[in-house]
Amino acid sequence: MHKIRRRATLSGSIKLTLLVSTLLLLGKPANSICAKLPANLLISPKANPHHVILVEKATQRLFIYEFTGDYNLVATFKCATGESPGDKQVSGDQKTPEGVYFFTRAVGDRYLSPTYGARAFPMNYPNLLDLKMNKGGNNIWVHGTNEELKERSTNGCIVLANGDVVELEKYIKLWDTPIIIEKELKYEERDNLIRQGQLLLDRIEGWSQAWSQKDLDRYLSYYASDFSWRNLDLQGWRSKKAWLNNRYKIISVQFSDIRFFRQGKMVLATADEVYRSDRFASAGLKHLYLVQNSEEWRILAEKWRKSGRRAPPPIELAAKPPADRENVEGSVHRFVEGWRRAWEEGTLSEYLACYHPRFKAGGMDLKGWKRYKENLLHRSQERVIQLTDIKSQVNGNRAVVVCKQEYRSHIHQDFGLKTLHLLWHGGQWTILRETWKPLTEGG
Repeated sequence: MHKIRRRATLSGSIKLTLLVSTLLLLGKPANSICAKLPANLLISPKANPHHVILVEKATQRLFIYEFTGDYNLVATFKCATGESPGDKQVSGDQKTPEGVYFFTRAVGDRYLSPTYGARAFPMNYPNLLDLKMNKGGNNIWVHGTNEELKERSTNGCIVLANGDVVELEKYIKLWDTPIIIEKELKYEERDNLIRQGQLLLDRIEGWSQAWSQKDLDRYLSYYASDFSWRNLDLQGWRSKKAWLNNRYKIISVQFSDIRFFRQGKMVLATADEVYRSDRFASAGLKHLYLVQNSEEWRILAEKWRKSGRRAPPPIELAAKPPADRENVEGSVHRFVEGWRRAWEEGTLSEYLACYHPRFKAGGMDLKGWKRYKENLLHRSQERVIQLTDIKSQVNGNRAVVVCKQEYRSHIHQDFGLKTLHLLWHGGQWTILRETWKPLTEGG
């Protein structure tokens, strides 16, 4: 009686999976009986066509979905997973890991021992998230077998019959086709998966926009508090990015083929990344591991790997200011406003990037000016800086800006006449010298 009761209480998702599997094995189209998709497959409108492999331990089935604007089930195979139940934790526990992985190599039978059958595809276990969670073990493969397939019989690998693993090969692109392993698949309506994919896409685009604009505070707001990258925590990441923002005059980050794969409470976002600055450029594949903090998804870990694409050239900075008067005066006023905002917000890297390497003021060079401003910014946590009656005069690659400046903080306030001597350098205006003298109100 106890066994009968257990069978009668199979979850709806297992029943659905078994039904889809049975019909597919009989040659019947699964889409005609299933309006839902696995919850792992968040739909991104900016994803290129691709395949996704899903493994469900509960039913010992491997499913292949094809994406061409929407996901459709194209194949199902019987498989065998680890002898022991649960997610892999340590080497030798005979468990199959649960997560999102990619295939690193394809090995034909010519190079395999009989244990691995006709084909073998090593996976990137442990991935970045596994390492962050201190999971152990390695050598997790999808491979064939020369023996009869037996469910839940492996040391952690995913095993298919030889004929099936040969068929599987045509769906696999190394470092491109994900394999998502779950204890049990859950299903959701397509409309919900489209909505969630769009919300995640909005987050990725907001993050990349802040990165390109060198808006450090907004950029970091997309990261989880326990984010880490190599040996850096979030504060170390801030310092690294502030240094790069100061080193590069201009940054452009563009993403394409953006995909989202969910497993458990985590989403892996993958995208082709093209990064360009005035001194460096690269092309590669970005992986972002995202977790939900309250209502918003935040980046817990990220990784970049070089792709086969050729890196573009760095961005060429304009050697001279704009030629026509209207644009050149507009560029001066935009520069002054950016300098004012960085000063008011206390964004030291952006503020210092406005200064020429040979800057001099009050007997200080740029290094002395940096120490001086660091101390002031630390003492005054909030500032209000207003510039009025701004007048500018441009002569070739030099300009002079004169304005009234009002400064207020909780420890100091003043009102005076600010003069900025600008020099075009590195594709932008920079401050070569600046002076200030006090004025009476309205003076």
